[in-house]
Amino acid sequence: MMSIFLLYPFDEGGHSMIEEIIFNNYGIQVELEEANNRFPSFRSGNMIYSIVPIENMEQEELVERHIMSQHLISQGDRHVSAFVLANHGSYVSEADEQLFILLANQALEGPKNFNPGRRLARFHQRGRNINETIRTCSRIGKWKELWEQRIDQLEKIWRDKLNAHPDNQFEKLFIETFPYYMVLGENAIQYLVDTEIDDTPQIVDSGTVCYERFLHDTWKSNKWIKNPFDWVFDHGTRDVAEWVREHYFQNVHTHQRGIGHFFHEYQSIEPLSSFSARLLYSRMLFPIHYFETVEEYFSKTSESRSNELEDKISSITKSSPQYESFLKHFYELAEVPAKQYDLPKIDWI
Repeated sequence: MMSIFLLYPFDEGGHSMIEEIIFNNYGIQVELEEANNRFPSFRSGNMIYSIVPIENMEQEELVERHIMSQHLISQGDRHVSAFVLANHGSYVSEADEQLFILLANQALEGPKNFNPGRRLARFHQRGRNINETIRTCSRIGKWKELWEQRIDQLEKIWRDKLNAHPDNQFEKLFIETFPYYMVLGENAIQYLVDTEIDDTPQIVDSGTVCYERFLHDTWKSNKWIKNPFDWVFDHGTRDVAEWVREHYFQNVHTHQRGIGHFFHEYQSIEPLSSFSARLLYSRMLFPIHYFETVEEYFSKTSESRSNELEDKISSITKSSPQYESFLKHFYELAEVPAKQYDLPKIDWI
């Protein structure tokens, strides 16, 4: 399979219009540009095509994304993007010295009654029995290392700012509140480590196809297209945690019903094992919402965005008691039998 991911040298010199390049190399006529997709997209007949730039992407990663795509298509998921083979025998093409891959989807309507819990559980079921090993795209067993790196980087910024005695409001709030969120992050890591030591993964805990970040509009806003370049290979609770976290922060005072329904529907297809429940809880403990706000602020954002982030960190820190309460009652909300599973509690929450 590797050879079909090698670059085919173009005779157009990379300077033709993309429409001409698409036609010459795939025999596909660009009819209508598609807006609002993450990648440049167009229609041809009843198909939607996406042009995915792949600069700096390792061949191994491309192969794995192709494997995941083919597998889910073979499992009957009609919304998954298929890699299009060019007439020169490779999946990789070039336009203006930019390498790209063409993906194809049928232009399908979304479901009339969209149920994210059930849909996500089905997606995870289908993605779980891939026969080939996924390495480059895998995040299995890497949470601890990634979380530790994140905390260490922010702690370094915090120490620098502590010594600098800043006078702007964001940095003052950061200095005051970071120790609390660092402890929360360290608790998440310890909970994760204890889970991996004390509990035994079940079949349902095998790796599956997940999203880098699965949110409410991940499928809706992309015309129900499931793009392999949005994926990682991980434990399914990754997606569950990200959906739940977003719903909580969008509905802090009214989150119970939506989250309860999501868990009920997800577990009607995929009941959470004790190992799954503990992994999920460790991910909910890790305060990614706070860390990302700080990271964005210190990545040289515009002044207007900095002001928004100042409001955001203020809101996050003021609502920390509510989030602690959410964590305290989390297993109950998730319909997880905490006593039966003998799930550990965080004493101070």
